[in-house]
Amino acid sequence: MRTLLLLAALTLTPQAIDAPRISQQDFRKLVAARNVIVVDTRNADAYPAGHIPGALLLPLEGALTWPESYEKPVVSVLIATKKPVVTYCA
Repeated sequence: MRTLLLLAALTLTPQAIDAPRISQQDFRKLVAARNVIVVDTRNADAYPAGHIPGALLLPLEGALTWPESYEKPVVSVLIATKKPVVTYCA
């Protein structure tokens, strides 16, 4: 079972990582309504082996860090969106 986290913003500090959790049922509703950005935070090798359809890959390499190559194609999209952002890592 994947743990889903709803992130209100990407500007969280390490002290503020207490993101609310949502149920799989609520997640399915967001996906069905196309009102969510889904982010896969696993390492880049795991993504091609299987991921939630439409999920953006943003591999975290420690406490809220990611490879610089993801800044423009992924992080800029997440900062600009008005939709909720849901992350998963397992």
